[in-house]
Amino acid sequence: MQSWGLQIERRIARKQEQALFAFTPKNQPAGVGLYGHLEGVRVTQAQKRLEIAPYASGRVFYRPLVVQNAAVDFPNPFQSRSDLSGGVGADLKYRLTSNFTLDATINPDFGQVELDPAEVNLTAFETRFDEKRPFFVEGAEILRFGTAVQGNPEGGPPQLVYSRRVGRAPQISLPRDAAYADLPETTTILGAAKLTGRTVGGWSVGLLEAVTQREDAPYINTGRQEASTVVEPLANYLAGRLRRDMNGGRATFGVIATAVNRRLEDGAANSFLRSAAYAGGVDFRRETQNRVWSVFGTLSGSHIRGSTTAIAAAQRSSARFFQRPDAGHLEFDPNATSLSGYRLQVDGGKRAGKFIWNFGLTATSPGYEINDMGFQLNSDRIPVDPNFTYEQNTPGRIFRRWSVRFGPDFDFNYDGNLIRNITFLNLTSQLANYWTAGARVSHVASILSDRLTRGGPLTRVPQGWLAGFNLGSDPRRTYTVSSGGTYTEDRAGMHQTTANVSVGFKPATNWDIQVGPNLNTGYLPAQYVTTVNDPSATRTFGNRYVFAGLRQTTLGIDTRVNVTFTPSLSLQLYAQPFFSTNDFGALKELEAPRTYDFLEYGSDIGTVTRERGARSRVDPDGAGPAAGFRVDDRDFNLNSLRGNAVMRWEWRPGSTLFLVWQQDRSGRLAALDAERLGRELGTFDLGRNVEDLFDARPINVLVFKVSYWLNP
Repeated sequence: MQSWGLQIERRIARKQEQALFAFTPKNQPAGVGLYGHLEGVRVTQAQKRLEIAPYASGRVFYRPLVVQNAAVDFPNPFQSRSDLSGGVGADLKYRLTSNFTLDATINPDFGQVELDPAEVNLTAFETRFDEKRPFFVEGAEILRFGTAVQGNPEGGPPQLVYSRRVGRAPQISLPRDAAYADLPETTTILGAAKLTGRTVGGWSVGLLEAVTQREDAPYINTGRQEASTVVEPLANYLAGRLRRDMNGGRATFGVIATAVNRRLEDGAANSFLRSAAYAGGVDFRRETQNRVWSVFGTLSGSHIRGSTTAIAAAQRSSARFFQRPDAGHLEFDPNATSLSGYRLQVDGGKRAGKFIWNFGLTATSPGYEINDMGFQLNSDRIPVDPNFTYEQNTPGRIFRRWSVRFGPDFDFNYDGNLIRNITFLNLTSQLANYWTAGARVSHVASILSDRLTRGGPLTRVPQGWLAGFNLGSDPRRTYTVSSGGTYTEDRAGMHQTTANVSVGFKPATNWDIQVGPNLNTGYLPAQYVTTVNDPSATRTFGNRYVFAGLRQTTLGIDTRVNVTFTPSLSLQLYAQPFFSTNDFGALKELEAPRTYDFLEYGSDIGTVTRERGARSRVDPDGAGPAAGFRVDDRDFNLNSLRGNAVMRWEWRPGSTLFLVWQQDRSGRLAALDAERLGRELGTFDLGRNVEDLFDARPINVLVFKVSYWLNP
C-alpha cells in the first residue's frame, strides 16, 4: 500500500479563475508540501514493460551551388544541387519497476525539430538556445540542479547539464589551406539512454548517457590535393543526479555529477579540445514548518584536463581572460594541463506574505569551467543580490493584483573590483479588465569592466539608466495583443531602444496564430574590433585595443501557426524573417586603463589610409616608431528567413508520421561585397533588405520520418 501526493488544478479561462485542491493562498508559496494525500494506493505489476518504436527517415537536401572560392581556379567538388539520404533507428522505453523507467535511443533523428532563430552576436559570449529535441526535453527537470531565484542571473544555480552540448556542430576548424570541404552540420549521436525514477524512500534518480561518433571532413586544399581531417572526436557524455525530499517536501538534499571524455588523437583535435571534463555538486533547500522562511544553496566544482594548448585556450576564454595584464589575482600558465574551480551559492529569506525579501550571495572562482557538459558565461564573479517585494493580491476597483519589487545588484570580481552596480524598481499588475501592465526603471552606476577589452586592462563604464514597460490584453479573447519596450542610455552617448509586439488570433479552438515583430536599434560608442601588439604602447601594457562606434538596427518577426485538425493530425508552421544593419564608425584606441577615453585615428593620433579591398591602414603614431596595421571594414547587412512546416499524423496509437519542409535563406552583404557592387552599407532600408532577402538562394530540406510503436 502506498501514499501518494495529490494536487488537482482547474483553470476556468472564461472567468480567468483557478480552482485548486489542495488550496494554496495567493501569498503562500505552492509546492509538494501543501499537496493532499491519497492513501491506500496499490500498484500492480505492469504486464508489458517494453515499448519499442523503430523508425525510418529520408531527407532531400536542395541547395544552391556555392560561389567558387576566389583563391582557387576550380569549383567545389563536394557539392551538388541536391542530396538524398536516409536513416533508420529506434526509440525504446523499458519500465524496470513501477518507479523506474529506462529510455534509450539509437541513431536518433531530430529532423522535425524547429530551427533556431537567427541572431547577430558581436559579443565575446555564446548565445544560449533552448533544447527542443524530444528525447532530451522529456524528464529534463530531474537533472536540474539547485533552486532558481529571481534577480541577478549570475546569482542563480549553475546549469551543469545543458543537453545541447550532445550532438552539437563540430568544433574543430578546417586546415587553413582548405579550399572546399564536406563538413557535417551536426555531430552524429550513436546512442543515448536515460534512467529516471523515484524510490519509496523519497530519492529522485536521474541518469543520462550519450555517445557521439567521430566526425571526419574530407576536403581539397588550394593545391588541389584531397585529404581528410577530424572535426569532432568520439565523445562520451554522462550526467547523474540524486535528490531526496524530506519533511513533507519542506527540505531537499541532492547531488549531481557530470563527465565528458573524448578520444583524442594526434592532430588538431588533441591540441584544441579538452580530453576530459568533470563537474559535481551538492544542493539543499530548507523551509520552516509554515513555509514562510527558507534557505537554499549549491556548492559545485569543476575540473578539466587536456593539452597545454587546450587549457591555455580555456584560460584565455571570454569566461575568465587570465591574460589580463592588470589582474593581480590571475596568472596565465601556458604549461598547465588542467584547470579547476568552484562555485558557491546561498540564498535565504522570507518567501510568503505580502512583504517578501531574500538575500543571495554567490562566489564563482576564476577556474570554474562547465561548458563541456553545461552552460556558463562568466567566472571570477561574486554577485551580491538583495531583493524586496510587496505583493497585493486582494482585488480592488482598478487592480486585481499588483506588486512592487526593488533591489540593488552588485557584482565583484576576485580582485575586489566592482563590475556591476544596478538599482532597479519593478512594477507588475493585473487590471480589473484582466489586462496586465508593468514597468521597470533601473539606474546603472559607473563601474569597472574586465571584459570590454577582451583580455586587456580594466576600463571604466559610465553610469546610465534604463526604463521599460510591458502591456498585455485579456487572454480570453479571440484576438490578443502584448507589447513591451525599453530605452537605455549612458553618459558616454550609448543609447538603445527595443520594442516588441505580439498579436495572437484564435479563430477556433483548434487554431492558434501568433505574429511577433521585435525591433532593436541603438548606438554603442565602443564596440571591440581587435587587439594589436605594439611594444611602444606602454600605457596599455604593450597592446593597442582598437574599438569603433557601432550603429545597429535589427528587425525580427516571429510567426507561428498551430492547427490541430484531429487529435491525431496537426500542423505547425514557424517562420522568422530577420534583418540587421551594422554600421561601424571611425577606428580608435583605448587611451589608458580604468578610463572610457579613446583616441581616434586620423584625428586625435596617427593616420588612417583607405585601401582597396574594403580595408584601412592605420599608422597609430604618424612618423613615430610604432608599426602600422590593417583593419578590414566591419560593416555588414544580414538578411535571413528561417522556417519550417511540420505535419504530424499519429496513424495508429503510438506510431507517427512526420512530414517536414525546412527553408533557410540568408544573405550577408559585407563591406568588400558592397564595394564590388557599388552598394552603400549602414542605412536600414526595409524595402531593400526584403529585396536582397528574396534574391538570396534558399536551402530547402524535405524530411519524412515514420515510426511504428511496438509493445511486445
